[in-house]
Amino acid sequence: MLDFDGLVFGPVYDVFGQPAVLATDAGLFDLVVIDHTRGITVDEGGMVGVQTIRPAADIRRSALNALGISKKTLLDAQLTFGGASWLIKTVLENGDELRLVLMASDADDADDLPVYLLTEFGQRRLTEAGELRILE
Repeated sequence: MLDFDGLVFGPVYDVFGQPAVLATDAGLFDLVVIDHTRGITVDEGGMVGVQTIRPAADIRRSALNALGISKKTLLDAQLTFGGASWLIKTVLENGDELRLVLMASDADDADDLPVYLLTEFGQRRLTEAGELRILE
């Protein structure tokens, strides 16, 4: 049986990968990611096919498995690479890779994450994480 992960992703991550540090509740982990922070197209979902551009990073599923990190622990974890820190807002399945959709993280602006109020017509707005939040 061919080891697709080792034969294909190994050389790709050796050439294009960047060292990164993943901070989760379980601790700090050294990883290698492929930088897509210039933006990728992401479907926003819903009844209307709306797309948006979001920063992202790819990571090998085998690297996470070797460190004992589950996909669930990635949400809202912090990923630091290339001199910037990011919050992981969404994890997309992509075969032997996971695509991490990111949001800029700045320790000084941690309280300034986007949250949307009710519209003037009383309709709810979604946060970037897709959760309904109503502020007083």
